[in-house]
Amino acid sequence: MKNIKLLIFVLIWPFIGISQNIDESILKIRKEFQRINSSTTLKKINLNNEEFMEYIPDGGGQITGFFESDHLVKITEWMGPSYGVIITDYYLKDGDVFFAYQRENKFKDVFDESGEWMHFDTSKLEIKFEGRYYFENYKLIKELNKGKPLFERTFKETEFLEQANIYAEILRKSRIMKNKKN
Repeated sequence: MKNIKLLIFVLIWPFIGISQNIDESILKIRKEFQRINSSTTLKKINLNNEEFMEYIPDGGGQITGFFESDHLVKITEWMGPSYGVIITDYYLKDGDVFFAYQRENKFKDVFDESGEWMHFDTSKLEIKFEGRYYFENYKLIKELNKGKPLFERTFKETEFLEQANIYAEILRKSRIMKNKKN
């Protein structure tokens, strides 16, 4: 019996350490993105549609870069597909994404008396999906989801991070060009 308890302890111990390390990392990540969100000194740059997009959705798109001194610390991507709005906030530290928060909102459906779908009410949005992604050293360490995206898709960590890096590069270049003009 004593040997079994020892074996179980030896097998479980590494996972306890990993879990504690992840929990500590997530606390640090939350503290940093809260610091960024509460900052009142960030400088913004907005880019619309054709300034960064090859294909423009029905409702358009926008990326906003938030700079702290010369460092990009947050990117907000706003996309307007025909059915609603998708917003993704990427948080960066030393140029690397450490957290992302994604929301998918759908326009409210309008039906006639018989239950037949008529159109979207574009004045009302319903939250359909929220995703929180915690990263450390370019690796996803935790993912928290609430709801379901309207279109089934698999979260692909590398594509997600690549998109953030593309936006970061575009925003940095835009900021340099804007500063040269001023």
